[in-house]
Parts: sequence; C-alpha cells; structure tokens
Amino acid sequence: MSNPTENRTDPGFNNIQNSAVPQRAQKQLLQKYTILTALALVALIVVMLLVMAIGGIIQNVSGTPSGRPDNERVDWATITVAASDTLQGPLVLVNNTHAYTFPTTNEHLKEIWAVWNTHKPAVYQQSGISTYMEGTALDALDLMLTDFSAATGNTRVQIRDAYRTAEDQEGFSVAPGHSDHHTGYGCSLKYVKEGTTASYEFETDLESYTWIIDNCHKYGFVRRYPADKADATGIEDYLSYFRYVGVAHATYMKENNLCMEEYVALLHSYTADKPLKVSAADGKYYEIYYVAVSGSADVKYPTNYAYTISGTNEGGVVVTIDRSQAIDPTETGTGAESDTTPAN
Repeated sequence: MSNPTENRTDPGFNNIQNSAVPQRAQKQLLQKYTILTALALVALIVVMLLVMAIGGIIQNVSGTPSGRPDNERVDWATITVAASDTLQGPLVLVNNTHAYTFPTTNEHLKEIWAVWNTHKPAVYQQSGISTYMEGTALDALDLMLTDFSAATGNTRVQIRDAYRTAEDQEGFSVAPGHSDHHTGYGCSLKYVKEGTTASYEFETDLESYTWIIDNCHKYGFVRRYPADKADATGIEDYLSYFRYVGVAHATYMKENNLCMEEYVALLHSYTADKPLKVSAADGKYYEIYYVAVSGSADVKYPTNYAYTISGTNEGGVVVTIDRSQAIDPTETGTGAESDTTPAN
C-alpha cells in the first residue's frame, strides 16, 4: 500500500505546487518591470537635461543670450532719420578725426550741483556749481556714486571736468571741437583727501576705488581712454575720464576689452536682420544694429519693444532694442532703454 504523502499524482498536491510557482514568477517579473521603468525615467531625465544644456551652448555660441524671448514677434515700423540725427547721442564718437557738432540749444544738459545738492549729507564731491552734464548720464553717475558710497563708506570722489564749450577747451592738449568733453556724456572722476582741497588721480589710491572701475559698466559707463588703447583713441594719460554709453554697450565693451573707436567700428557689421545680441549687466537682453545715413534714411524700429537711437558722428545711427519684455505701444509709446538700473 503506497504512502499518500508521496503520491505525486494527487490533484490537491499538484494544485498547491503549481500555484506557488506563478506567484513567485509574477513577483519577480513585477520587480524587474519596476526597476526597468525607474531606469527608463532616469535615462529620459538625463537626455532632457543634455538637450537643454546643448541648446544653451548652441544659443550662446550663435550669439543669442540664453533666455532671451527670441521667438516672440517683433512688430516693425520705420522712421526717417536725417543726417543731423547722426551727430548726437551717447554713442557719438569725438576724437582727433571726428569733430563735434555743437547743438543749437543745451536743453540736454543738467546742472551737476542741483543733483548733488539733493543728498544730505553729501555722498560725493563736485567741483563747482556751474558744471553740467547730459541729463541721462548725470542721473546714471549720481546713482553709481551713491551706490559706491553705500558700498564703501567713501564720500571723497569728486566730479570734475564734465561738459566743456569750445571756449572752455582752449589751452588743453586736445583742440577745441575735438574733445569728448563737448558731448556732456563724460567727466573726470578724482578724489579729494580728507582735510584737503587738492584732487588726486585714482591710480595713486587705487585700492579704495576699484569698486567704480569694476562696476561702472552696470551704470552705463566705460573708461573712455584705456591705457592699452592709446593707438586707437589717440589719448595716453587720461584714465580718470569716464564716458556714458548705456548699459548694453558698456557691458559688451568691458567684456570684450574694446574702446569706443573699436566698438563703433564693430557695430557697422550688424544689421536689423542680423543684430549684435548682448546679455547686459542690468539683466536685460538687447539687440543692436547700425544703419548708415546718407542725407536721410528709413530706419527700422520695433513698435512693441523699448528702443533708443543714437548717432555715431560718422555717418550713421545705432538702434538698441530692449528685448527683455514686450510693451504695449498704445500705452507706453516707443519706450526707452533703462540705462540707470544696475544689476543686482
């Protein structure tokens, strides 16, 4: 008589044995699917990150600042620019070969003393109550020197030698009519030692003033006559002179070690269809292009983005478009570049 426990043909025994095997197999298969799904998700995330990184690299290599709304529509219109419009603006070039054309009025000038006197106590020094600068440049300079004082506690910087008439320029090494001072967009920054009235160049106490040299582009200023650019500018020893050009242009000049002569020449190669694209120190993205003007010219400009137009004093104008945010032209008009807002 056979032992029931060894009867492998018993239906109950076979059912128990057969049901246990699929359950284990299903559990193992589920674990494999879970692991494979997790690995697939990780791989997908890695691929997406690589695509985004490569896209950013391609954008930067092509000259398009990362994050700029490049795909947003630009609504274009045209404005007629006359030859006289090429003679004024923050990008006007004045040197030994480019004479300045004085405007018929000085409405663009603002008294430095009136702006300086709003600070109680004073946060910087000024050399006289009858000194003037172009209004936009003076507002940017006031903000820069106020921030410099707040950052360093130094109130000894002095504004000197800003706007000069042709008569004021008499007796200087640069002939009247060929001085950058005539534009009103620049000034010499020096410092006054405590308890004295004498002015000194930055270089004799450079450590205290590196903040201005390092940050002036955030406010739209550049050193007009860098020491290593004398061959291009024709000026060798005027490091204390700072010139306002606007944040977008100052950022690009600083990052690429360009003086004004080099930068304005460079802009000739950019058009409205292929502009220079700049990620500026104010956190905004700009498109910049040049238009030659012979007698007059129709210049393209955007109706839905803020923009400025500046002459270059060499037969053309430069259009600078703030592409960071679209505007409603029915509410804000053409707008203006925010040149006095520093980067955080």
